[in-house]
Amino acid sequence: MKNFRLKIITQEEVLLETEVESLYVTTIDGDINVLPHHTPYVSVLKPSEVIIKKDGKEESFACTGGILEVTPEKVVILADSAVRTDQIDEEEALKVKERAESIMAEKLENRENAEAMLALEKALLHLRVAQKRKRHIPHSSEMK
Repeated sequence: MKNFRLKIITQEEVLLETEVESLYVTTIDGDINVLPHHTPYVSVLKPSEVIIKKDGKEESFACTGGILEVTPEKVVILADSAVRTDQIDEEEALKVKERAESIMAEKLENRENAEAMLALEKALLHLRVAQKRKRHIPHSSEMK
């Protein structure tokens, strides 16, 4: 099977740089599945799950948005923030969600409300993606 180069970059780090078989993302234009030799494409990513397929196995990331650039040879995602699904701490995401909801209920200044809204959206995305993966992806011990 043919592969293409994928690079996921956040403000903090190069999160991933590897060869993949396919990439599934949600853009402002809709859901797309990128395969090798894809037509050049640039779009804004919506906050969603990013799914890659490598060596016949899926791996996913929670991405809060960003920019997607596709060329026939490579794909680059410049993510606002992204985390591997298996590294999401659901307990911490729940705490962040509750804290953000509390701040928003206090009707503080616009800036504080905006920051709380961003934290809430990120926490909800992390929870949604982590819970989806728990339901749909078998644990490595089950794959043998």
